[in-house]
Amino acid sequence: MEIDRNVRIFLMRQSASLSGKLGGLLFGYHEGDCLRIVMASSVGMPYWYEDGRSDGLEIDPKFALGLGEAVHHIYGGEVEWFGSWFMNTEEEGLSTQKDLDVLGNGFKRAMFDNRSILLSIRWTDGEFVIKTYSCARDEGDYEIPNKTLK
Repeated sequence: MEIDRNVRIFLMRQSASLSGKLGGLLFGYHEGDCLRIVMASSVGMPYWYEDGRSDGLEIDPKFALGLGEAVHHIYGGEVEWFGSWFMNTEEEGLSTQKDLDVLGNGFKRAMFDNRSILLSIRWTDGEFVIKTYSCARDEGDYEIPNKTLK
């Protein structure tokens, strides 16, 4: 799993937002056995959601469809939706359980399957951390390694 540098910058900027809960979609493509994430989005406009906030996985279907179609055409059909991201604001000790709870809830809502991923982003001790999860992993080991592209 590789995360494009521009995606990392976008996520860092989003994490500085004053919104209560942040999240969005991820787009990428497979290169051999590696999934490359080349684009991330927000969830759209805050007023589309109750109380002006999304739970990080909730996304307006019209926005998601339109964005997915646009990305598909811009990248010549090679880039597809591959998952979602959310900002984890939990304390370090609680953060991994929160990640797994979000992954489980997304799986129940049919947002994640064996082809999609979840990125959990957070600030820990002044460092920006991105953790990647997949339902396709073995029971109890849902985290997959990722790296940032130059």
